[in-house]
Amino acid sequence: MSGNHQTGRRAEPALPINVLPKGRRCVVVGGGTIAARKVGHLVVAKADIVVVSPELLEPLQELAADGAITWKEQAFETKDAQDAFLVFAATNDRAVNKQVLELCRAQDILCCSVDGNWPDGDFVTPATFRKDNLTVSVATGGQSCRRSRLVKDSLARHVQMVETAGLVVIGTSHHQLSLTERETYHLAGERAQAVGRMLAQVWGIHEFMILNTCNRVEVWAAVSSEALDSGLVKQILAFDHLPDDRYYVKHGYEAFTHTAVTAAGLLSQTPGENHIVAQIKGALEASLEVNWAGSLVQDWVSATLRVSKAIRAEAGPLLRDFEIEDLCLDYVDAALEGPLRERSVLLLGSGVVGKAVLDRVLSRGGRCNWCYHTNQPTVPEGAGDRVNLFSFNRLREELSEVDVILCTTAHSGYVLHKAHAPFLNQEHEVLIVDLSIPRNVDPELAEAMDNTRIVDLDDLKHWYRREAADLAAIDRLAEETVTQHRDLYDRIVATFTGGHA
Repeated sequence: MSGNHQTGRRAEPALPINVLPKGRRCVVVGGGTIAARKVGHLVVAKADIVVVSPELLEPLQELAADGAITWKEQAFETKDAQDAFLVFAATNDRAVNKQVLELCRAQDILCCSVDGNWPDGDFVTPATFRKDNLTVSVATGGQSCRRSRLVKDSLARHVQMVETAGLVVIGTSHHQLSLTERETYHLAGERAQAVGRMLAQVWGIHEFMILNTCNRVEVWAAVSSEALDSGLVKQILAFDHLPDDRYYVKHGYEAFTHTAVTAAGLLSQTPGENHIVAQIKGALEASLEVNWAGSLVQDWVSATLRVSKAIRAEAGPLLRDFEIEDLCLDYVDAALEGPLRERSVLLLGSGVVGKAVLDRVLSRGGRCNWCYHTNQPTVPEGAGDRVNLFSFNRLREELSEVDVILCTTAHSGYVLHKAHAPFLNQEHEVLIVDLSIPRNVDPELAEAMDNTRIVDLDDLKHWYRREAADLAAIDRLAEETVTQHRDLYDRIVATFTGGHA
């Protein structure tokens, strides 16, 4: 139901402006409750205030006694509006208010009537609240004062939540959960959209984005302390079912540090990998498209990527240029006890990781059967004779001669399962490396085939370990680098907590 049906009033088109009455003569005609409210606004604006009324409420009398206002203890006279910047007609007499309006109109003085004469005036005052240097006003074009006040009061509570807000990261990763456990909390497709829609409804979550990779599930958000303490975020992510040590909540500067170190690739299964940067950018873009994130999270991500670049520059000498696809092929070489180029390789998936895996296979002199799902990829120039490209429709036909299957797909279910067992090579061992999360190769496939071995991301992690001394040195460098950029964090926080950016 519209406000017009509720009140019977018509709405008037209005131009929202902030008037600057500091030091200018402003007249309030009337000494009651509404007049006191208008005087209060003028006091905050440091106007030169004159109140014309035979009687005043006690609060107005106190202001007069303190010299904050000038009280003309009389009924309104024509000369009282002379040289006024603006006038409020705020008596309880509609005829008097009408007289004040007409007089001001004749003298080109801005005038507002607080009663039913308001459509004949020059301006209306919206429902307003102030918090430090922040002013929020709500107006309905004169149609519903109650509606304006309700919205104003609601926004006032929201502003208070902004005052207590901070940067927060809540998530879990391969450091807390195994791959099997992590799959339960994976956020992609419709599930990610559903979680995002629920988070967007939580009062006190101002902006957020969802980062979902093969290693981690995280929400980066500007959240009020009240919203975080309510436990709603944990419930929406289903983390309330986890022990406290199986997920993490990073606050403030700690959250900023975490995102910078994450973006630098230092918290990945292969420290130093670069894919995380594209994944963070993709998560931000997706969140911006559906209005979960705005300029605040955008600035946070921008600062994070800037600091992560500095971390990489510092930690570079201690890190091998290493990606998950390098780890994958190193494992294959070690497991097969021979060069990859002597094996028949099947690559499933044509996304970012899939293309990177293909590049590594070709750079090692190998040949590759490359299977794509929907969009046919482009075979690298000069590699046409070493790449057999085909769609998933032909997958079963291509399985029989394969020694190695590298799965980089991004499906929500299994693309290889027990039904494929009869089509696999029956004479030689088949090695399957599943780089997908959630896993796209059914673990039961290995049970159906005695000569099939399936390796997932956790298996690769356990196979490859870095020296603890290297990681400790890298961690120290990362912490020092983030500290050097502390001003970026301070600027972001200042923009929404009322400080100076």
